[in-house]
Amino acid sequence: AVRARSVGRIRLASSNTHVKPVIDGGYLSDPSDLATLREGIKLGRQIGNRADWGEFKGEEVFPGPNVQTDDEIDEYIRYTLHTANALTGTCKMGTGPDSVVGPDLCVRGVNNIRVV
Repeated sequence: AVRARSVGRIRLASSNTHVKPVIDGGYLSDPSDLATLREGIKLGRQIGNRADWGEFKGEEVFPGPNVQTDDEIDEYIRYTLHTANALTGTCKMGTGPDSVVGPDLCVRGVNNIRVV
């Protein structure tokens, strides 16, 4: 399972509510996330290259046959990663002290913020 370790952050750019917040996704800030994605590409290749695919086996398109070394795969990941396939996480909902969001959908420790 993919469990991102990278951490981003959102912070207010201004006390003016009409000013957009500053968002830093923090993508790949933890090296283990890059390693996980790299190994996923390698595993996908192993599965895709099995003879069992027979007539259904096609040519690799992405990252492509010219991307082979760990460094090349890492470069491919860094330059193609986007929010549609980014690693994500969740937060705990509940009433316990380790929950981030309460049953009323209010984010704990932050005024006037709800998860919708």
